[in-house]
Amino acid sequence: MDCLPSVESSSTALEEEQQQQQLCAFRETRVHNDLILDQGQRSTNTMMDSDTPHPVNCDELPMHLAESYSSNSMMCNEAPDPFLGVEGGFDDILMGNFLHGIINTDQSNNQFPSHSTGGLPNVLHFGFNEFADSLSSGFDRVHSPLAPMRTATTEDKNLSIGSRGGMETPAVRRAVHAGEQAFRESIWLWDPSIEDSSVSEQIHLTLPRDHSIAEHQSREVDSGLRLSATSRDRLLSMILRTCEPQVQRQVVSCFPSTEFLSCLLADFKIRHVRQISPWIHFPTLNLDDECEEFLAALICAGAADSRRPEIRKLGFALQEAARLAIMKRFEEDNRNLRDLRSIQALLLILQVGLNSASRRKIEIAESFTLIVVTMLRRGGRFWSKRDSLLVLNDNDDNRRQTLEVHWKRWVEEESFKRLVYHVLFQDVQTSSALFRQPVVSYFEINLTMPCSAEMWQAESAEIWRQEILTRQRPPNLSPLTLQNCLQDPGLLSLHHGHIDLQMSLRVMVSIFWSRVWQFIQMRAISLPLNSNPNLVTVNYFRQQLVATSQDLIVRFSEDFESMHPCVKMVLELGLMHLYVSLEDIQHLAGKEGEEQARKAASRLRSWIGLPESRHALFHAGQIAKAAVQCPLQYLRGYHAVVIYHASLTMWAYALLATSQTSVQTAQVGNFHGAENKLPLVRLDGDETPELRRFILLGNGTACIRRYPPDEPRMVPLTDSAEVMMSMAGLLSSRDESEYYCIPIVSYLTSLMHSLAKASAGMKLLR
Repeated sequence: MDCLPSVESSSTALEEEQQQQQLCAFRETRVHNDLILDQGQRSTNTMMDSDTPHPVNCDELPMHLAESYSSNSMMCNEAPDPFLGVEGGFDDILMGNFLHGIINTDQSNNQFPSHSTGGLPNVLHFGFNEFADSLSSGFDRVHSPLAPMRTATTEDKNLSIGSRGGMETPAVRRAVHAGEQAFRESIWLWDPSIEDSSVSEQIHLTLPRDHSIAEHQSREVDSGLRLSATSRDRLLSMILRTCEPQVQRQVVSCFPSTEFLSCLLADFKIRHVRQISPWIHFPTLNLDDECEEFLAALICAGAADSRRPEIRKLGFALQEAARLAIMKRFEEDNRNLRDLRSIQALLLILQVGLNSASRRKIEIAESFTLIVVTMLRRGGRFWSKRDSLLVLNDNDDNRRQTLEVHWKRWVEEESFKRLVYHVLFQDVQTSSALFRQPVVSYFEINLTMPCSAEMWQAESAEIWRQEILTRQRPPNLSPLTLQNCLQDPGLLSLHHGHIDLQMSLRVMVSIFWSRVWQFIQMRAISLPLNSNPNLVTVNYFRQQLVATSQDLIVRFSEDFESMHPCVKMVLELGLMHLYVSLEDIQHLAGKEGEEQARKAASRLRSWIGLPESRHALFHAGQIAKAAVQCPLQYLRGYHAVVIYHASLTMWAYALLATSQTSVQTAQVGNFHGAENKLPLVRLDGDETPELRRFILLGNGTACIRRYPPDEPRMVPLTDSAEVMMSMAGLLSSRDESEYYCIPIVSYLTSLMHSLAKASAGMKLLR
């Protein structure tokens, strides 16, 4: 039986009245918050509105497929929202209350019962069609130009009053349920259902009848990338074998033309050759001779990165069909387990799945990655059998024919080598983005470094031969192997004319992350005991890693040998992880419930008073600096996640540093007592004496540039909301209309806006 709470003392009643007044004051400033965030709101609205797909006529479809299309076709916009309760949404009010209750050192002001499972979403593990959408629609109001100001309701008053004594009010239960549901629907804790299957995407194998493809069909396509009618028929036949019988007629009647598919192939080639580490050799590609699974992989990769949502959904549907077909190909003929094109097709299909940001696709792709690793390992591709650069005999009567054979044999060996390195890259990206153990061990890779980009890009055997003659190694210079580089990174400079320097640097940085992960594991088992002798080993290991990274940064900072900005971003991410625990930040945001959030807040309070926190801030700022220099096409997937992780570090530091109630360290005192007197120190600028003094001594007020860059002002790390909004501006401003904002960027920006509003609300509740 429910009973009314008893009347408390006058002092308790006064505290409750003050809490109600604070909550009402918070609501009265929500319009002000919306104005503060208006700039980020406009850019996000533009991105979200432009991603609305054209409707598809479902009348011609079978009933079960039409129903499936209605519930699943809008991958970006129609997911159930776990943050929406019966009477309202889980908005920034609940987020602000949760943060205030966790960070406030007064345990009596607890806003949630001790058994709460969390008030905020998993800020590291995000999804695309289900979880991330719940962030933008459930508790983030930045997509609404005029966010309505709510008045205090009885339920809201219960939220601030009733939970003090442990009583669960409806509002508290709703907040707790929202947290539970959010984590259940994150990609980390995905619970498959009967509706989750490849069948639901088969309708997207057709394009809407009203879809205009004039901009694609009007373009000239390289003759080597023109798909023949025979190849299209083979591709369509493969797709139909994976489709339900009821949908096959619809797919046949509305499947894209050869011209359109050829344009998608061309789109993929343009993006692929611009990468710093291409791994598919297009000059030796003959579309008529390639298996249909490989063709499907190329086309789905080109479509999945399109600016148009209809074309993206075609790519994701084609990826499902290609994934089923390639596995059947391996089963029917086991020799394909060693075939270059088959493995390339599988890896490309998995790459599309990992970058789709769909929970289902990501988990399947992540689990299938081990299959690719096993194929390459068992096939002996993790170590070099010989130097693939053969000696050419100019006196051979059949020189031209022999040269062609040598070239293609070399291309196959080099392609396998680059394939192995790309598996390493993809594994490291998944590890750092999802915070999980890498699958590939760099100890077992003993290959030569990738050849020069000029040799790889040679359009013919004769051009390739000329490159060999131009870049002949001295007799006393052996081919450079990965193990040589790990022992002495300076060898990369010595061999820079014979290797692909940027891809080799990416290999080194990827291995650096694997070693950082080892450090994270060592730190996790050493932290509980301050007197643990393992701490000495952990600190020494960190010093080694820092020295290794500094060696790379110093050696490859010159113009002709400078490290690519996107590679520098990953290196700085690894360095940032050496000084901050993103797991603690995740717990602070409520991943494991209120109790773990309070423990994480306690650890992070100690952290912000140490030089380690300022080191982490510096590397987070350097990520932002490299992102500004990074070409636009690199910030559309994994590197957007890197920016997001850097913003979390700055946000958590600003949130805790400005909420301290007493001066515990000289640095925290700087933030509270001398903020206006101390000089601003830019974290995202060049390394200056002022910046070094800040890192070592805490002198100065840390700040970053206000992004987008056209706003020439600084944002101090005393304002967590402005810091997060600035980083969101950096992310959204780098995805201009020419490249059309893809969903993962839009949703990360939405999440950053939500965290900014939550911290602004928490500030008002203090």
